[in-house]
Amino acid sequence: MAAATHGTGVYFDGVSGRRQAVTVDLEADAIAIATPQGAAIARWPCADVQRMPAPQNRLRLGRSGNGPPARLGIPDPAFAEAVEERLGVLAVQVETKERRRRHRVVEWTIAALAALLLLGIVGMPSLADLLLPLVPSSAEDEMGRQIDQAIRGDFKGPGPFECGLADSEKEGQAAFRKMIARLESAAALPVRLHPVVVRLPKKLNAQAGPGGYVYVYYGIIRFAGTPDELAGILAHELGHVAHRDTARGLLRNAGTAYLFGVVLGDFIGSGAMFASATRVLNARHTQPQEAAADAYSVALMNKAGGDPHALAAFFEHLARVAGDTPELLDDHPTNAKRVATVRAMPAAANPTPFLTPAEWQALKRVCGDAMPAAHAQ
Repeated sequence: MAAATHGTGVYFDGVSGRRQAVTVDLEADAIAIATPQGAAIARWPCADVQRMPAPQNRLRLGRSGNGPPARLGIPDPAFAEAVEERLGVLAVQVETKERRRRHRVVEWTIAALAALLLLGIVGMPSLADLLLPLVPSSAEDEMGRQIDQAIRGDFKGPGPFECGLADSEKEGQAAFRKMIARLESAAALPVRLHPVVVRLPKKLNAQAGPGGYVYVYYGIIRFAGTPDELAGILAHELGHVAHRDTARGLLRNAGTAYLFGVVLGDFIGSGAMFASATRVLNARHTQPQEAAADAYSVALMNKAGGDPHALAAFFEHLARVAGDTPELLDDHPTNAKRVATVRAMPAAANPTPFLTPAEWQALKRVCGDAMPAAHAQ
């Protein structure tokens, strides 16, 4: 009989101490943890999972690394056996991973010390560019996950942080996921995307965090005139993901405190990183970064078979309705030259809309009864 791949567990996030009932799914290379209602909580790559001390006949797992000491208990013996079989959580494997972790700390210590010596010569902005290739994807994933937890914890909106989880919002969430899936398939990024619709109906913005996190505010969904306008904005954000612009900004803003965190073996949990997380996510990108993300958006929309000039259409729409109101799109300044540049880029003939009219209307209601943006259509 095939081993079970779905069960229940008890999750501790390692921060609040709160005990939480969860569902657990065994994926090909990871453990997916979610609320009983289906909201994702965490996804642990199998390679990072290790067995923790627990009472007899109980399975307790943790995730290796320097993040919060989250724990997952599996009370059902049959499912626990299936989890152990899938993961192959053996003591020798734990020891091997621990040796590798120690080696990584040593490597990062050497890199950080060298970077600190270079700091006085090249300065922090240039140093961030030099240091970024040394940041492994696993570390950037953890940066993104912990920053995501931080901004969710600070959220004070008119309801849950994330839209699309309630039954009345599922249709809109399906439309959003369809749009994201089409872009993600065409982009073939080296990271897995974590797209979120944020319940902020008056905020016209979208932001990319490290590790593939993409935040789309409900206000910009309500404001966009067509599915392809929104897809063009999302493709622009995927450009920032592909170019690792937010991770680079994080390194610049955290400065030497981040590097000392590396030396101390705390390169993921550095307090400096989290102190600057919100500032980084809301910071303006440089003009070269914006130009590169615009070009990426046009190329990706062409590859996905959408309208690559829809990004320009969105900015023209914004200028007509809002003029130069900066708070509507804080970190994405627009101007006529930028729009003209996008319009001048090649566009494939006969684009296919990203959503049907019915799907587009469902996406406009993805936050249920949330108040629409002041300039929404």
